Amino acid sequence: MAQTNTGKMQKFLIVFLCFWVAFFEGFDLQAPGIAAKGIAATFGLDQVQMGYVFSLGVFGMLFGAFFGGRFADYLGQKKVLMLSIAIFGVFFSITAIAPNIEVLYLARFFTGLGLGAAMPTMISVVGDEATEANRGKLNSLMYCGLPVGAIFVAGLAIYFKDIPWQTLFLIGGITPLVLIPFMAFILKDKPKQTALVENADLAPVPAMTEVLFQQQKFKQTLPLWVSFFFTLMVNYILISWLPNLLMEQGLEKQQAFLVMLVFQVGAVIGTLCFGYLLDRLKLWQMAAIIYSGLFIAIFLLFTSKVITVLIIAGVLGGIFSTGGQSILYGISPIFYSGAGKVTGVGSAISLGRLGAMTGPLLTGKILALGLGTTGILVASAPGIVLSAIAVAALSRFKAQQAQK
Repeated sequence: MAQTNTGKMQKFLIVFLCFWVAFFEGFDLQAPGIAAKGIAATFGLDQVQMGYVFSLGVFGMLFGAFFGGRFADYLGQKKVLMLSIAIFGVFFSITAIAPNIEVLYLARFFTGLGLGAAMPTMISVVGDEATEANRGKLNSLMYCGLPVGAIFVAGLAIYFKDIPWQTLFLIGGITPLVLIPFMAFILKDKPKQTALVENADLAPVPAMTEVLFQQQKFKQTLPLWVSFFFTLMVNYILISWLPNLLMEQGLEKQQAFLVMLVFQVGAVIGTLCFGYLLDRLKLWQMAAIIYSGLFIAIFLLFTSKVITVLIIAGVLGGIFSTGGQSILYGISPIFYSGAGKVTGVGSAISLGRLGAMTGPLLTGKILALGLGTTGILVASAPGIVLSAIAVAALSRFKAQQAQK
């Protein structure tokens, strides 16, 4: 009985720690947008240079997710997660005290690198604690930290209207460093499997191509990549451009910010609700619900000018875009096993980050061509359809895993 209670407490503490890692991803996601005017004024940046400030963080996440997952398979999840949070916290803080634009750019890149490496590692850590009966619940409890972090930093900026942008970055940089000693105490690395390898010349971690493609693995890897790429593409279009697009549609600034705030509230709702449903519905059913709802949400957001409709659409957008993203994070560990698991998860997240970079850039190009929100809607629709098909294709494999 005592061992059972200890195991439950260990599981709770692990999910709790990973919740805070996701919280600071949400903090980092929202902080640059809120601080944009202050950063531009401090360094004298134009719109193109501010674009670099936004994109370098996501660019760092792309590399961090890909290589961080690989390093975690070699060095252990605990070490890589602690190192990732250290890199993230230090460089997020350096952003606040950067003396020039070059240091600012480097700080944003390495902030993303640290956070990107943390994501596949923490997802695999939570995945190791999950069963088919509670996978969705544990993942949703962990991942809802992301929208909560975004709401928190937005709340700071609303409540403290004159707060310096540097203070936001110092709060977001120093605070996660507090997690590191708790990680050292709570997280446990799984024993290395080198003893199981009969031939000493064989590497304990399989080659990347073997993890991702060999033995029919490409049937899981490619749909996972497609779903991550397009789901995050649409999500980051909304996160990056929604307030500006709404103001172009005639909304006042405060109304646009209100829609963005309810979007993040919807993200919390979607993450928790879809985590509950993931344990009860088939994956193809989840795909039908998520991507149908996402299409309806962006259709309303990009065609309506009625504030009540836009608020409802904002909530739905958060529910289905961020909630759908959380489901992808939750299911990705089941498609890989053994010493290459974090490599597989990291590759999928890395493709998602590529989509996260593509979305805002594509939106900017569409607007520059004068195609407006209709053009964005037309460009987003095929990605939503492809994501739905890709997730549905993964449903059979997940069902087979549940039967084992």
